[in-house]
Amino acid sequence: MARKKLGEILIQAGVLDEMKLRAALGEQQRWGGPLGKILIDMKFISEDALVQALSHQLNFPAVRLENRDIAARALDLVPVEVCEQHQLIPFNIDGKFLEVAMADPTNLSIIDELRIKTRLNVRAYLAGPRTIDRAVQQHYRGGGGLSLDDSSDNRPFIPAHSQMVDFEEKSPSKVTRDALLGADPEQVAQAYARTASLDEAAGGGEIAQLKARIEQLEALLARDEDVLRKLLAILIQKGICTRQEILEHIK
Repeated sequence: MARKKLGEILIQAGVLDEMKLRAALGEQQRWGGPLGKILIDMKFISEDALVQALSHQLNFPAVRLENRDIAARALDLVPVEVCEQHQLIPFNIDGKFLEVAMADPTNLSIIDELRIKTRLNVRAYLAGPRTIDRAVQQHYRGGGGLSLDDSSDNRPFIPAHSQMVDFEEKSPSKVTRDALLGADPEQVAQAYARTASLDEAAGGGEIAQLKARIEQLEALLARDEDVLRKLLAILIQKGICTRQEILEHIK
């Protein structure tokens, strides 16, 4: 039997509607990352509501990591990269069982992988994605500088395309820049084109060279834009920073 999708489960539980789900799926397509965390970041659902709904619908026990003493010997069995990739954290060893908090406890493939690598049976518990991210940062990375506090739910959602900001240039024209991705390729090309028109009398050879340079710049900007989007998605997905923090640092 095929697993129910997260959005379907939340809609059936009555904590999410179709319109919000479509918006979150669109954001996931642009940025990547787990759907549950995106729903929380967009303030479509609280982490507590997400955990309660999934626990009820999937019949998995939930665990509050902030109330647990996480065993160091459990952490030693699972690499931090696995925790970050699959949004999980081991928190206890009970006899022949490794107890693991997971954002998706129905992920049987990673459960099997953990069972094989640790040579322990795996007992899966449900926990919220932000709670897991915070626990991983604290217990693996020794982090405490980044706030991942989901209880306050005070992280504003920043859309993929944030507001446009104008920067004054030395020339009379302005180049509009995307606050997340740098110079807009089309407008940079237009600026160069205007400069080229002023030097038209200098000869066709120089104009041809300038046009070739514009094409090279457009290609480089398009490539850099794609790379930056992927890097930002990775940073946000790993909980290293938020869209709001990125926006504040580049203003």
